[in-house]
Amino acid sequence: MGYEMKDKIVGPMPAEEFLEEFLPFSEIPDYDVSSFTSAFTSGMFNDTLSAAGEQNAYRPFINTMKSFAPQLSFIDSHNNADTVNCSSFTFNIKPDVCVYSDPTPRGTDISKAEIIIEFKWGYCHDPFLQDGDSIVSSTENSMDTLGQITSYAAAQLGAQYRSHAFSVLIVRDRARIIRWDREGAIVTSAINYNTEPHLADFFHRYARASPELRGIDTSVSPASAREAALARAWLNLSNITRMFKVSVPCVDTPGVLTLIIPQPTALGFPPAGRGTRTCPAFDFVNEKVVMFKDSWRVSLPDVLPEGETYKLLKSHDVRNVATCIAYHDVPFPIPQQLNQTVKFSSAVWARPNTVITPHILHRLVLDIVGRKLTKFESSHQLVQSIRDALIGTYVEISKLHLIYVYVHSSQGRT
Repeated sequence: MGYEMKDKIVGPMPAEEFLEEFLPFSEIPDYDVSSFTSAFTSGMFNDTLSAAGEQNAYRPFINTMKSFAPQLSFIDSHNNADTVNCSSFTFNIKPDVCVYSDPTPRGTDISKAEIIIEFKWGYCHDPFLQDGDSIVSSTENSMDTLGQITSYAAAQLGAQYRSHAFSVLIVRDRARIIRWDREGAIVTSAINYNTEPHLADFFHRYARASPELRGIDTSVSPASAREAALARAWLNLSNITRMFKVSVPCVDTPGVLTLIIPQPTALGFPPAGRGTRTCPAFDFVNEKVVMFKDSWRVSLPDVLPEGETYKLLKSHDVRNVATCIAYHDVPFPIPQQLNQTVKFSSAVWARPNTVITPHILHRLVLDIVGRKLTKFESSHQLVQSIRDALIGTYVEISKLHLIYVYVHSSQGRT
């Protein structure tokens, strides 16, 4: 994944600016700055740096850092792979340290992890350059590390409903904080965490921050026990499947469609991109099963939201197209939850990078749940499915010019 991600890394963002932008004091209620400044002193991580090897550094680092964030649980997870949430990955997901918001998880549970910390004890493994035209090092060891931390971010964003996630990379005496979203990643300048306060300050702020600042998508909430039990029965899911609730505005009527959906599964794709997730969902009010889609669509003026596309196709009587009954671009309550990589790719401190595509979270609901084509029960069923698709495609192509003219004229273009 490192090679797929290397052109979507933006940095080095000054560490102090990173904290003020993504975890600002103004957004943390009753935050006491003096509680941190009085606690941090140079040399606090001497025990970490004097450890005989990387694995011996985990415990002293945890012991020191948890004093700044007692609300969080720091777990040595390097020997415990997540085999439940990451089965689609071809390699083990087992970060060195996982940080949780409650004390119950043990080992690696990527579906509940808040922050992932990875250690490297040799500078040759650092994927980020101190100087030069690029922020990313192209050596084999560096790309291996970049691939590793990217896979952890991909797993976390894939197994949770999040707008973004933070991780930390420790390379002996220096650290970098990374903010991952669906456009790419923003990485800080190197922090000498034993003498500079920024890393400890990050954890101090994060521990006191709201779920939204931490990157949790609060438009999705845990379902009640009754809602979860009923949805599992309708969706034929295990009674231990975690269930969530989400609302999507209806297309033809006022109000919203309230759905109960299962916890998402990490699929092993890089974090930058659409991050598309689909699943059958339980319409709680109407007591029926529908199809739910959650995707970070490309946010450009000429790109029509998918829900609008379904609506347009239906208005032109294109056959064999499912009906979209609810959709919207998800509004986030605070600006920090919007994708930020594109925004900062042109900052004065950003080293040259390729053009990064803006994305925005889009959700839609279809009135029918399809079956995989590979599950056909007869050759007739297979041929019928292909026939129906061809009819829809033919009609769509024949009306393409009309739809093109309609869309562009409605947007004031010719």
